[in-house]
Amino acid sequence: MLKKNLDPRRGSKDGNHARRFWTKPQRTLFSCLAFVALFPVGLAAQATSPAGQSTPQAAVYGVGYQAPLQFEGESVPLNQVSLSLGASALYDDNVFADNSERVSDEALSIDSHLGIAKQSEHLNVSFDYMPFFLLYRQFDQYDRANHSANLNLAYRLTSHVILGLHDTFGYQNGAYPSLTGQQILSGPASPTALNQIIIPYTTRALSNMAGLDLTFVKSQRTSLTLSGDYNQRKFGSQAAGQPLYNGNGLSGGLTFQYRVTEHTSFGILLLHQDTTYAGGGIFGSRLRSQIESTSLSLGSRLSPTLSVTVFGGAQYVHTLGQISAAAGSLGHFQGSGGGSITKEVRKTALDLSFQRSVSDGGGLYTSAIYTNATFGIRRRLVGRWEADLHGGAARADASLFQLANGRIDALIGGIDINCPLAHGSVFHISYDTWNQLTKGTLPISADFDRNQVAVGIDYKFKTFSLGR
Repeated sequence: MLKKNLDPRRGSKDGNHARRFWTKPQRTLFSCLAFVALFPVGLAAQATSPAGQSTPQAAVYGVGYQAPLQFEGESVPLNQVSLSLGASALYDDNVFADNSERVSDEALSIDSHLGIAKQSEHLNVSFDYMPFFLLYRQFDQYDRANHSANLNLAYRLTSHVILGLHDTFGYQNGAYPSLTGQQILSGPASPTALNQIIIPYTTRALSNMAGLDLTFVKSQRTSLTLSGDYNQRKFGSQAAGQPLYNGNGLSGGLTFQYRVTEHTSFGILLLHQDTTYAGGGIFGSRLRSQIESTSLSLGSRLSPTLSVTVFGGAQYVHTLGQISAAAGSLGHFQGSGGGSITKEVRKTALDLSFQRSVSDGGGLYTSAIYTNATFGIRRRLVGRWEADLHGGAARADASLFQLANGRIDALIGGIDINCPLAHGSVFHISYDTWNQLTKGTLPISADFDRNQVAVGIDYKFKTFSLGR
């Protein structure tokens, strides 16, 4: 029989380290909650986000907004506060995400969801906070609370000026998509978003992607957006000899958007990104990447149920750090581009997306050439049953650097089947899988395959109205 702590390196080094690591995300999360609670919500009605435009159209690349994938005619509940509580039984066949030390275990999860949605004449805000607590049968070092939160806010300062704020926060051990209530999103991802497909071995990790936008609406056809973004990825206690890269990044961008026709928009994005990586081993203990990007995009709603976005451009990547000392200051031009197709009909909603750009390597690499293709499908079945299917393939290629040799290929997939029951409860059963393979030189155990099955029931309490 396996011991309660199979490997001491997997646990916390000591209580003081755990408390220090928790202090910063705790302050960030409480600040986010306080902001939402104190922001004035008693304003009077019209959305200012892309989802709330009077004439629906596909968003151009660079706006940093992804709408939830919806069925034709489906609407998001507005002006309310909702709270749900649930419990799930989980089976995980590779708890450490490490094939060299493969062990399985069962766990009980207690999860909850706090949702706030407010829409008025000047304000459009949505906030979701999804904590869950895991109780593994054998590995008590993973018995702790995990947190994820999303905030999207748009406030109309004047008839021609809109202030936007968005933040995606996570603090948890490993990946548990079936327990975090993550929605399938449509449209292109933000150009400053962190890689979400390629992941390291299981360890406590904090991720935060926040941004502030200021949009000047010159006319019904023309707008200009200034944006500033911050992202952070930080890992807790790590295995000896397997260092991961913590990353901190700042970026500033300028987006010009022109509405060509009623349903089609053209966009130009200029973006500067500056990211510092520290703590890893393959590129030295510290490295800094500066990326200059230019991208042209076209977004169009071809029919009431079909939207398309395409984009492409060039990136110049400049690296500074220990690796540059040996090879000289490195600079590279890279092509970038991608697109997305969204189809939303009465019983099926589908999104397909593709993207290639220089991005972070999920803690395994610093900046890497990141290529991914993803899909999400929602399908109404018999009666009140619904199936949500998602998947993707990704590659992080380290050939940016003359001294590096390696790449990571990943495949992910999952399905969630759910059905509303009586009195606001929902039954769900889900399956998620990851497969990851490393080629070349990488001093970390990044090869693994992992499967999770979860069965649970969520109960939604009475919602509270925020007025009109």
